[in-house]
Amino acid sequence: MLLLGIVLLPSIHGHLGPGHYSSYEIVIPKSLTVKGTEDPAEKTSYTLLMQGRKQRVHLKVRRDYFVHDFPVYSYHNGILGQEIPSISHDCHYEGYIEGVPGSFVSVNTCSGLRGILIKEQTSYVIEPILSSKRFEHALYSVAQQAPVSCSISPRDSQAVSTSQQQESRKPHDLQALSYLWSRTKYVEMFVVVNNQRFQMWGSDVNETVQRVVDVVALANVFTRGINTEVVLAGMEIWTEGDLTEVPGDLQVTLRNFNSWRQGELLPRVRHDVAHMIVGHHPGGTWGQAFLSGACTSGFAAAVEAFHHEDALLFAALMVHQLGHNLGIQHDHSACVCKGRHFCLMHETVTKESGFSNCSSDYLYRFLHEHKGACLFNKPRCKSRGRRDANCGNGEVEAPEECDCGSACDGDPCCEPTCKLKENAQCSRGLCCSKCKMLMRGHVCRQSIGPCDLPEYCDGVSAKCPADSYMQDGTPCHEQFFCLKAQCTDPSIQCKNFFGFGSISAPEECYTSFNSKGDLFGSCGHSGNPVTYVSCSADNIKCGNLVCTGVSLLPLIKPLSALIQRPHENNWCWSTGTFQPDSSSAQNVLYGTPCANNKACVQAECTDFTLDTVNCSDSEMCNENGVCNNLGNCHCQDGFAPPDCKTEGSGGSLDSGPPDKPSFVNPPTKAIEEESASKLPLIALILLGLLLLVLIICVCCCKRRAAAAAPLEKTAEEAEVEEEEEEEEEEEEEEEEEEEEEEEEEDED
Repeated sequence: MLLLGIVLLPSIHGHLGPGHYSSYEIVIPKSLTVKGTEDPAEKTSYTLLMQGRKQRVHLKVRRDYFVHDFPVYSYHNGILGQEIPSISHDCHYEGYIEGVPGSFVSVNTCSGLRGILIKEQTSYVIEPILSSKRFEHALYSVAQQAPVSCSISPRDSQAVSTSQQQESRKPHDLQALSYLWSRTKYVEMFVVVNNQRFQMWGSDVNETVQRVVDVVALANVFTRGINTEVVLAGMEIWTEGDLTEVPGDLQVTLRNFNSWRQGELLPRVRHDVAHMIVGHHPGGTWGQAFLSGACTSGFAAAVEAFHHEDALLFAALMVHQLGHNLGIQHDHSACVCKGRHFCLMHETVTKESGFSNCSSDYLYRFLHEHKGACLFNKPRCKSRGRRDANCGNGEVEAPEECDCGSACDGDPCCEPTCKLKENAQCSRGLCCSKCKMLMRGHVCRQSIGPCDLPEYCDGVSAKCPADSYMQDGTPCHEQFFCLKAQCTDPSIQCKNFFGFGSISAPEECYTSFNSKGDLFGSCGHSGNPVTYVSCSADNIKCGNLVCTGVSLLPLIKPLSALIQRPHENNWCWSTGTFQPDSSSAQNVLYGTPCANNKACVQAECTDFTLDTVNCSDSEMCNENGVCNNLGNCHCQDGFAPPDCKTEGSGGSLDSGPPDKPSFVNPPTKAIEEESASKLPLIALILLGLLLLVLIICVCCCKRRAAAAAPLEKTAEEAEVEEEEEEEEEEEEEEEEEEEEEEEEEDED
């Protein structure tokens, strides 16, 4: 039987080089009938001889490791083509070997068994012998590979402007922590296979696709530890040659690949991350990734070398690089992962490892900063780049105008048919209010702190632009600098935790706390039971955060405590937790300055330099703005992007237009039609108003004429009366004179 294996082996894997497998044997798996009430397609079992011993393997189907009909791109005569791989969703199974603790099996059961078995820390590859009529399989024992190494250079990590440790802008919240961990995260990964690795898989597209699917399945073994699933969203195979330069230096390869990804892949297929598999031996470093690049358009990339045939080790390397994409940094000596010597995010990657407590904390920070919003979109039956709209799923997909999910009855903007209601311009979004677009220039996301930048609505879209902030290294509070949208001033950290008025304590207070090496002041911990590490004099400001000027005590988590110690005429405060593996303790932020040209990195005061993206406030922004994390200028009010030279309203190409608020919404077709239909009515109203004014004027004139006539008549009558009175007076005078004359005559 061994001779048969030797004869058949070249026809199975003649493309594999020597040294990949230490031994092999021929086995015949036998399917067993599964008893129980479950669907037989959900579970299956096999028996097979391994090293002369009969083993029983129990398996359960897994259907969620790749989206249905995911696209596979390849090249033929230089022309890009797309095909749909013939991979069934009911073929991939996972399980264990009965009676072998810690065993694991991941196989594809269509056309025989092919996959990996792990037994007593030894990996085996099983594959069908296609020419066999007896269901024979080759079972290879994989040669042990040396642990692989990963490094992230400071320039790479800073290039993404999100690469260093992302601290929460607010203290960790238990409710938020529970919410983020209880929800499964989904990473939709696009994989590119370079030409050399394609040749190592026999220059066979189907073989290459199957191998990548197997690796993704194995990757999920590791990511379960952080409640995350890796889903293959698509592939591209460079069948005729590499489309970018792939040198031995993976750091350069990563930059080249990311440039290609942004220009060629991103417009074609949406993805959360894109990883490239290369086939050459890169030397000391087997992987490179952009830290915290997942869910971004600029830096969602990583590169891994797969120059051997240990699929499990490579899957561990892929997950390690994915961890970096998710904001997880390398582990240090205080990180633990269930007693293993090396954790998965250690610089030395092994396949017998898992995520540590430190990794969980880094991921929480990444999610808490809303950097991983794309991870909560569960992939459906088709990839996001190609799937049809599914009205009612709560996600707006072309050609839908809105999607109110299962709660359409109370939605004032969206119909159950995923169409906007009459006169509605939008349904949801930070730039949508009461079914209308907010005006151009409206602030949809305020800046938080001295290092953040605001975003504005454009008056056309209901979405607020992606969050942007000042590039790392921008000065803040005089002697400090910006890092991940936060100023590294420890007094700001105190204010965020203890409230207004609190500031970073004097060095004597830091010494009083952090030199103790206890839960209220230390530079880390290790071991089980936990042993706290006291801070040396050089590292005294890189342990627990110590504050003074505290006037209001903050809410703290269960099993946490505050402690105060007197200092001169004030008190110094620190906090600690009785659960050292949790994220309750308040440590100084990554990058907090601790000495000249030094900053705190993993509880050590060490040399620290910041390599920024290719943007200069003085040169690119003409000293009229600041560079943001995407390498563009955010201009002051009065200057316009992109270079802050010409007059404008400020802002950047990424922030939206901060124009002076206009109370006129941009016209839409519906509004224009509605306005046109009302024109005749408006004209009639205006004409009626004009006639009314004329009538009023005529009436007023008549009233004035009528009022003037009686006044004139009265004046004439008065004049006549006056003349009559004068005549009467004259007559009376004449009569009096006559009487006087008569009296004089009588006297005579």
